[in-house]
Amino acid sequence: MMAQITHHTTLKETMKTIFYETDISSFEDFHDSDWVQKIITLVKGTDIEPVAEEFVSHWWGCAKAFVLPWLLVNGVYDSVYSAILFPPNKSRQDVWNEYLQHNEFKGALWKLAEGMYCSLYYAYENLVVNTLIKIKNRRIRVTDQDFKKVLVEVYGDKFTHRIWNDNFIAVSREIRNCIVHNVGKSSPRLQKMSPLPLIKKGNILISASDTRMLYNTLKPLAFEILSEVVGRIP
Repeated sequence: MMAQITHHTTLKETMKTIFYETDISSFEDFHDSDWVQKIITLVKGTDIEPVAEEFVSHWWGCAKAFVLPWLLVNGVYDSVYSAILFPPNKSRQDVWNEYLQHNEFKGALWKLAEGMYCSLYYAYENLVVNTLIKIKNRRIRVTDQDFKKVLVEVYGDKFTHRIWNDNFIAVSREIRNCIVHNVGKSSPRLQKMSPLPLIKKGNILISASDTRMLYNTLKPLAFEILSEVVGRIP
């Protein structure tokens, strides 16, 4: 999960570690419109269509929020240099680096990557739960004592492992829980798991690359889940 090009600094006002990536390409759009169209086609006219629509709209919103810093810097660059007839003496990365001189921008990158990581995972978890509800036709929550038992009952051991118990997914779930419920501090449980993101002085540091990897890893699994459910309900 560790990003290739990163930087971290301590924000004096909060004594927290700001963690961000220095390359402008880190915040390029990861939304896959072709994949969304495949899902829409798959579920069209089925009972699972509302669940799928909620999921893809949530992920679309996450992707568009994630790309805002990239859009900002590219917009500034294009507005300044589009009228220049000779090659500019600054690159888009140079403009990005100028924005990185401001703690406000660095802090926004830090929390945007972290927030979208949590949001992407939570939407995936909701997809798993909501599809189970459709199949079982009853109230189901992740906190139910028999939740994993129900997953295995519906999908079998192998598929359940792929979509829920896999190491990467289990780590992502624990990371999200630590950020939301443990003020961003690593839990003893997380410390024993792998693969881990960067953890500094107990603080979980999520980069843009971590968020992108989460999206790309969960994306095919989400499609598999919906494909499986479409085969089970009208």
